[in-house]
Amino acid sequence: MNAQLLFNKLKKSGIIGATGKTYFELHGLKTVVLDSSIVGNVIQEWLKKFMDKNGIAYRLKSNSQEFPDYLMHASNDQIDLLEVKCFKKSPNFDVANFMAYCRSVKTHPYRLDADYLIFEYKETTDGIVIKNIWLKKVWEICAGSERSPLKIQWKQGVAFNIRPATWYAKKSRYPAFISRLDFVMAIKQVLDISSSSPEVQKGWLASVKSGYLKQTGQNL
Repeated sequence: MNAQLLFNKLKKSGIIGATGKTYFELHGLKTVVLDSSIVGNVIQEWLKKFMDKNGIAYRLKSNSQEFPDYLMHASNDQIDLLEVKCFKKSPNFDVANFMAYCRSVKTHPYRLDADYLIFEYKETTDGIVIKNIWLKKVWEICAGSERSPLKIQWKQGVAFNIRPATWYAKKSRYPAFISRLDFVMAIKQVLDISSSSPEVQKGWLASVKSGYLKQTGQNL
């Protein structure tokens, strides 16, 4: 798989411990940009150059706001998907919008097999340094929480975004799921108690199970 190849090449390149700076140049003046909110986007742009240099096949969606960040094959008959996430101190990124994810997975269950390339970084006085990287499946970075079977950002009692667990912690009250099915069942439980659209809830689990088998040849 190209996602695994990318991860291996990143590790081999010595990415952990590497430092980076973002510059902006206008009207002949060049400055270092210290806004950490742009780090994720900058790393995604850098990854394209890294994959080009290392001969790793990938494609981009026509709409850059759509899932996933990268299609990890050069042809349309492959469905290897890669999302890139970045964080500092602790994982606080959004895995996905909950209802959008439920709708998407009901129609495209193969999305459950997407790879997540995750960068942990820390800020320095003039840039960043990469502390660690992981390549994980979605269920390997998600877990339950005290409030619900799946860690969720709630807004006014409505399930809003899926949030990651601290999957790398040696001890955790809510460890990451150990299987794709466990993750799907947790989604189903949240879906059942949320004030979501009835058309999404109806037959959701059956559609995911049958669709996954049809699209991948495997059971959940």
